Amino acid sequence: MLNYKSITMKNKHLLAIFSLLVISFSACRNTDKINAATTDSTIAEVIPDSADINRGGTMTTFLQEAATDGMMELALGKLAAEKSTNKLIKKYAEGMVKDHTKIASELKTLAERKKVALPARLPAADLKHLEELKNMDVAAFEKHYIGMMIKDNAKAIDLYKSASVTGDYKVRGFATKALRMSERHFKRANEINADAGY
Repeated sequence: MLNYKSITMKNKHLLAIFSLLVISFSACRNTDKINAATTDSTIAEVIPDSADINRGGTMTTFLQEAATDGMMELALGKLAAEKSTNKLIKKYAEGMVKDHTKIASELKTLAERKKVALPARLPAADLKHLEELKNMDVAAFEKHYIGMMIKDNAKAIDLYKSASVTGDYKVRGFATKALRMSERHFKRANEINADAGY
């Protein structure tokens, strides 16, 4: 014969277990909703636009430095593509022009979104240097240009590396892309330098 009291106790235990399962499931669903509701704008609030770059500057400083670096590399690339007679250097310079034109466009778009004013022209010292390079004989220019590409891309790697791990997530994305580009340019400049025996 079944014990009524025993059955009732079992039912109470089952009800308690079922209630715990319902509560746990509900909590999981709420967590999913919170995760789904986390958007880019929420992330942007967590990582403010004004977060310092590891190098010690602000996001504005970084974007402006990147613009100046890009303008100089673009100007040098155009000059080298026109002036050089070395096929490897000419091809390298043409690649620099292509890459920096593309990255400059992305930087301009990013700066507009962040409401950062980029420099409209190169500093006077850089413009003067470009004029000096125009007046060099071809052989001296080629050697100087490749030397500059090694040095300038090493600096660019340092600039982009810090920004690729710190600050606003859109800036990090841009910096990471620019970093990979600078690493490729640095490596290729060293290869050309070794091949030419400079």
